[in-house]
This record gives sequence, C-alpha cells and structure tokens, in this order.
Amino acid sequence: MVRKSERNSNSRLAIFSILTLVFLAILGFIVFLVLKNSEVSAPVVSEQVVLDSEYVGTDGKQIEMTEISEDVSGVLEGLISEKKSFVVYVSLPVCSGVTAEFKEHVLKFQKENKLSFYYLTSDYVKDTSIYNSIKYFPSVIIYNKGEMVNFLRFDSDEDKGFYSSYDGFSKWFKVNVSF
Repeated sequence: MVRKSERNSNSRLAIFSILTLVFLAILGFIVFLVLKNSEVSAPVVSEQVVLDSEYVGTDGKQIEMTEISEDVSGVLEGLISEKKSFVVYVSLPVCSGVTAEFKEHVLKFQKENKLSFYYLTSDYVKDTSIYNSIKYFPSVIIYNKGEMVNFLRFDSDEDKGFYSSYDGFSKWFKVNVSF
C-alpha cells in the first residue's frame, strides 16, 4: 500500500513536471517567434532572372510607360511578346506614408545599382495583364523572358519586411534578379 505522504509527493512531482513542460513549450514558442521575426528572409527562387542588358548599367531611371505611349497595355504586351526580361514598379498615383518610403527605397536601389525599371501608376493597371495578378500597390514585378515570375505583395505579411527597409527590398531583389 502507498502511503498518503508518498501519494502527495508523487502528485506534486507530476504537477511540477507538467508545469515545467508547459513552461518550456511556451518559452520555445517565444524563441521561435523572436528568431522568425528578427531577420527578413528572402524567398528561395529556383532560378534568378537575368535582366536584358538595356536595363543594366543605366543611370538608374524609371522609364514611365505613359511617356512611351498612351497605350500602356500595348507597351507592356510588346515587352512580353518580345520576351524581354525587365522590372515594373507600380505605385499609387500619390504616395504617402509607407508607400512613399518604399518608393524611396526602390529609387535609391535603382540609382545605386544602375538599373532601369519601368514605372506605372495603379490607375493604368486595369488596362494591362498586370491587373490579373496584382490588386494592391505599390509592387515591384519581375518579368523573365516575357513571363511574370515574381512580385511583391503589399497585402502579404510575408513581404512586409521587403517593403519596410532598403535592405529588405535589396535582399528580395538580389535573390530574384541577377544583374
């Protein structure tokens, strides 16, 4: 027969063990969250896009599609049919707050890396094939040989770190594009 004092001791040991496991599980979860959020990690891509030479080694300007032609859809579809590898930066017509900061990151990145991106405001998107994929702005869209292969999702928590800093955007871009 088990004495009452041994039973109480076993009960206390069991409760202590359970509480210790719960504490360790919570601590592990907190550490996981801290590590996960401590660094912006760029997505892994199977193949980096190599931009066409006309967009590399430039003055880092944005090429406004509306200045090329009023038929923005025609410009974009022409680049796609010519199987070009290029980048499109799409923004709201008027940027403020986070979107204005992101625009500055993109412009700085273009200048420092001497890359030209096409530029388009969201009010023209509905007339293009971009509209089928992108509903929130700003965004940076990467085309490889005429195919849209990747873009930043402004409404995505996963992409938030790529919008919030120059380093985040730079990391995302360099993982996806070789230049």
